[in-house]
Amino acid sequence: MADKKTLLFPLLLFAIFFVLIALTGFFQIRIIRENIQGILYSEGEILSQNIQREIDRNMEYLELIDRSPSLVTPVYLSLLSFDEAIAEDLYNELSKLSFEEFTRLPYKHVLLADAHGNQLQRRGSITVAQSYVEALTKKGDQTVLKLPAQGDQTLLFGLRVKEHLLFVSLDKGELEDFREKNMVEAVLETEEKRLNVSGISVFDAKGGLYLGLMRADERSYRVVKPLNTRYFPGYTMEIRMSSTLVSDTLRRTMISFVVLLLVLLLGGAAAIYLIFRLERRHTERVKEMERDMELKERLVSLGKLASGMAHEIRNPLNAMSMSIQRLKREFVPEAEKRNEYFKFIDIVRGELNRVNQLVEEFLLSARSHAPMEKEKIHTILDEIAIILGERADSKGIHIDNRVDAEIVLECQKERLKQAFHNLILNAIEAIGANGVITLSSELDSSHARILIRDTGPGIQKENISKVFEYYYTTKDKGMGLGLPISFTIIKDHGGDIHVTSEEGRGATFAVTLPVKK
Repeated sequence: MADKKTLLFPLLLFAIFFVLIALTGFFQIRIIRENIQGILYSEGEILSQNIQREIDRNMEYLELIDRSPSLVTPVYLSLLSFDEAIAEDLYNELSKLSFEEFTRLPYKHVLLADAHGNQLQRRGSITVAQSYVEALTKKGDQTVLKLPAQGDQTLLFGLRVKEHLLFVSLDKGELEDFREKNMVEAVLETEEKRLNVSGISVFDAKGGLYLGLMRADERSYRVVKPLNTRYFPGYTMEIRMSSTLVSDTLRRTMISFVVLLLVLLLGGAAAIYLIFRLERRHTERVKEMERDMELKERLVSLGKLASGMAHEIRNPLNAMSMSIQRLKREFVPEAEKRNEYFKFIDIVRGELNRVNQLVEEFLLSARSHAPMEKEKIHTILDEIAIILGERADSKGIHIDNRVDAEIVLECQKERLKQAFHNLILNAIEAIGANGVITLSSELDSSHARILIRDTGPGIQKENISKVFEYYYTTKDKGMGLGLPISFTIIKDHGGDIHVTSEEGRGATFAVTLPVKK
């Protein structure tokens, strides 16, 4: 329940923060879209005004050309270029028609003849010179063209269409309409090349399409404006501004924003997880410290109790030992029972010595007020390795002392020696036979860490927390005093001891002691 409460607050705070950022981002994207659309609309209005000015100016040129044919004009307003463009438009239109469609042509003056030049149909007052007919029938030309001249302001265009000859004559009025339309188309083509313009269309007074330049299937913004010019009264102009800029800008902005949200989401999730892990680790450390404090208090209490009992037991033990010596010396039985008597006396003395040794260990572990001396930890461990060497060698166990020889500790040598003696002896007994005990060290600015690794069977996970408790043992003849005594001595030196183990791969006891420089 505590873990859930700890996790709930940062999760709720992050959710509120994430929602606020998301809403702000979406509102900003909407504002960007509206601003870009406004820019495109303003650009369309400016473009429509520019088109109107160009159309008025070019129409005035056409009027001047009509009144003064010799007037020199810009290249794109040359009558010759306009008339050639008109002829090209006529070719593109007429070359695709079938015979039935010839009669529905919208032109006033049309002549249809067979392949030999014999007239089939005529509309209007068209006159075709024989030379033009022969050019199509005898010379094999596909088209003939007569441009307007000083005395004749008509344009004649003829072409071979399958098995027929078709001639179209444009009078001055029709020719002016074509020229105006081509002029407007030239202006639109020029303006249509501007950035963000996807198409321009002009509609006549009835709403019909007069001229249009449009790219197919392209999304765009429409700007519809009246074509305010005296030459095209009632006409309207539709400018389509490409949405590519808007789409690209919004897409990049949206992608960046989504990536930002994902980064925030992943970062927030990682941060919440980290907070949860840190809080959980802190809780576990607090619990571990509480367990250590509880264990230490229990060990101290048991140590004091054991010390008091040891003092009380020691005096009767001395009296019993002296009485046994006197019995052995002064009260000797008859010869036939003497051997058995001495044997029992020796057993009793041996057990008394064993009890006395335990009492000495209790008293030694309780001497926390002994003076401190500077000692090299490597030397202490070497002495222990010599003392336990014979026992280890008899079991095929090698003690490898790799501890830094320069590490100096301020300690109670005999008590610290007893603590490491118990730990190494415990490792020997855990291995049983054929193994290695490795003694190594790690040093930082304020502490030395002594590691005792064995290759024994390891400690079961559920038993690790019990190894430093008094009287806990897994050995048949053990009393469960060695490791608790070592724990008490290490704590009295301001240090700590931890054990890690993996079943089947041995155990490691890590002793941390302060280093005073």
